[in-house]
Amino acid sequence: MHNVEKLDHVAFAVKDKELAAAFLTRVLGAREVMDMEWGGFRFTSFLLGSGSMLELVYSSDPDNFVNRFIARRGEGLHHLTFKVSDLEATVEHLRAQGLNPFDINTSNPLWKECYLHPREALGTLIQFAEFPEEEWIKIWERNQMGTK
Repeated sequence: MHNVEKLDHVAFAVKDKELAAAFLTRVLGAREVMDMEWGGFRFTSFLLGSGSMLELVYSSDPDNFVNRFIARRGEGLHHLTFKVSDLEATVEHLRAQGLNPFDINTSNPLWKECYLHPREALGTLIQFAEFPEEEWIKIWERNQMGTK
């Protein structure tokens, strides 16, 4: 698959965002760049070193997928996100490999995504996302000016 551009971020499911954020900032030296709600949960993105991104996903709703995940598996690695240049081509490629991408969503031009189940992806949930990185950088910059 030639349209994978990079490993975009590693996401961790957590119960306590502040406790997890303290670890990322104090221990690893990461810098929080964005915190926002998305589809019933929150995520906070952190920049680490020369451009690595880490993400915390969390929710106050006990029935949210994040908390169901934590109840089954505990806090920790939730998913890996790979940036792709063409999500539809990615879905076709995955299917041609006998895989079953799910939760395919192309309705938002700023974030098109699909997933591979851990049983098909080395035991880890894999997210593929097509997005204009320059637009997300603008969002991060606005966030920095407004709240940091």
